[in-house]
This record gives sequence, structure tokens and C-alpha cells, in this order.
Amino acid sequence: MIYMPLKGDIKMKRFALAALFVAGLLMVFSGCGKNADEASKNAAPVDTTAQATPSTPETGQPVKQEEAKPVQQEIKKAEKPKEVKKAEPEFVKITIPDSTELAVTLSDTVQTNANQVGDQFTGVLAAPVEISGKVAIPEGSKVNLVVTQLVKGGTLKTSPEIGFTVKEIIMPDGKTLAVATSEYYKKGKSHTGREAGMIGGGAAAGALVGALAGKGKGAAIGAAIGAAAGTGAAAATGRENLIYAPGTAVNFTLTQPVTVTMPRK
Repeated sequence: MIYMPLKGDIKMKRFALAALFVAGLLMVFSGCGKNADEASKNAAPVDTTAQATPSTPETGQPVKQEEAKPVQQEIKKAEKPKEVKKAEPEFVKITIPDSTELAVTLSDTVQTNANQVGDQFTGVLAAPVEISGKVAIPEGSKVNLVVTQLVKGGTLKTSPEIGFTVKEIIMPDGKTLAVATSEYYKKGKSHTGREAGMIGGGAAAGALVGALAGKGKGAAIGAAIGAAAGTGAAAATGRENLIYAPGTAVNFTLTQPVTVTMPRK
């Protein structure tokens, strides 16, 4: 016997299926909502202040975007600038100590019977002045000298005297180097003995001539005449003259240190 379902049973079954479907949908939606709430609770809070436009503390006005300084620019400014090497000077100063010797060759003539105190004459440096292996003053530099004291010879009791010193040195570049040096001094020999011999010899010769001419009286007259002649000869020939001709070598010593500016090599 075949069972045939009634219409009421079919309706009941359809209703039950629909109810189950709706209940399933509700469970699905409620589970999704719960997961969304939990996700939102676990999510990190959003910092709304970071998105806010910065403002200046004085005016409260928003800072323009172009005014904001990038971090990289701040770092570059904080970096120490590179040191620039200073160029070495083209010239260097060298000090020549006192007691340094200057060898000078005279270029002009100086003498006691022609010059006087204050006269200037010239010479050249006969040897270079070197300091620590460097030539501070080259050989051949012009030297200006000055007469510091002078006594002329020529009287029967006076001996000639002369003294001179270096006043300045002219460098090859034309610069004048003022210096202070020792003095060269010379005194001539005395002529007292020589002059006495000349006077005595003249008197003896005159006495001999007078004796031959007029015996005793003639001898006395002759002696007087001869003495006068001898005195004249002594005065005429007794003038010693100290002469320093060109080419004469004279050494001096610095009495004060001198600073020289010279090219760096």
C-alpha cells in the first residue's frame, strides 16, 4: 500500500525548513558581528594628534607645509664643516744672531788724510751669511760703511787714527737691512824716534859743513842751519797716512740680532 502525504503535512515541512534556514542566517550574522567587535577592540588606537596640522606656539596659526624642516636637513646642519687647509706663506722670517761674522771687501778708498768722521763709503759681502743651512744674506750684497772716528797724521807729535763700521746691507731685492756691528779701528805708528834722528842728523851734517868752511864759529852756525833743515825734513816726511784701498778685506761682528724675510724653499 503506497502512502500519500497530505497537503497539511507538506506545508508543515516547508515551514520547518524555512525556520531552520532563518535560524542559520541569524547565527551567521551574529557570529560575524561578534568577531568584528572583538577585532575593533584588539586593534591599536589611532593617534589623531599625528594627523593634526602643527601650529606655531606664538600665534597658534597652522604651520605651512613648506616651512617644516626635513630631518635630513637638520642632520646636515649639525654636521661639523670640513676644515680648510691654510696655504703656507710664501716667505719666512729668519733671525741672524748677534756675534755673527760679516766678511767685507772694500769697494772705495778711505784714508786718514783725505776723509773725516761721518763720511760714507761702500763694500761688498765677501761670504754669504747662512743660518741652519739657509742663505740669509747672499754673497756679493752691497755694504754701506761709515767713518766713526778719524785723526789726521802730519804733526810731529800726532799719530793717525781711523775707525769705521757697517751701517747697512742692501739685499739683492733692493731692500735695505739696517745692522749694528763692531768697529774696525787702527792707529798709526809714532814718529818721535824717527823725527829725533832726522833732526839730530841734520845738525851734525850742518856742523861738519860749517867747520870746514869757518872753523869753530862756522861749525856753530852750520849746526844750527843743519838742525833747522833736519826739522823741516822731519815735518815734510813724517806724515804717515793710513790708507785702505779697494779690495781690502775687513771683518766685522754683529752686535745685535737681525731678522731677515726670505722666500720659503
